[in-house]
Amino acid sequence: MPVAGAIAVIVVGAILTFALTNGSIGGLDLRIAGVILMLGGAVGLVLPLLLRSRSRWSESTVRSRQDVIDDGPPPTLVDPPGFMAPDDRRL
Repeated sequence: MPVAGAIAVIVVGAILTFALTNGSIGGLDLRIAGVILMLGGAVGLVLPLLLRSRSRWSESTVRSRQDVIDDGPPPTLVDPPGFMAPDDRRL
C-alpha cells in the first residue's frame, strides 16, 4: 500500500506541475507545490523498497532444538515414593 500511495502523490504532483498553466492560489505557487509533492512521492516510493531489501543485507540465524547439545545423561523418569500408577490401584 505505501507504494500505491507514493505513486498517487507523484501523479497529483505531476498534474499540479505540468497541467496547470497559471497556477497560484493566495500566494502559493501550485507548480512549486507539485514539484514538492513529486519529490515526496519519490522518497515515499524508494524508502519502503530500501527497508524491505534491508533484510537481505543482514544474516539471520535460525535456531532449533537440534542446535542445543546436552552432554549430560538422558533424563530418567523416577516415581516419587508412595506413587501408584492407575493400573496398580488396590481395591
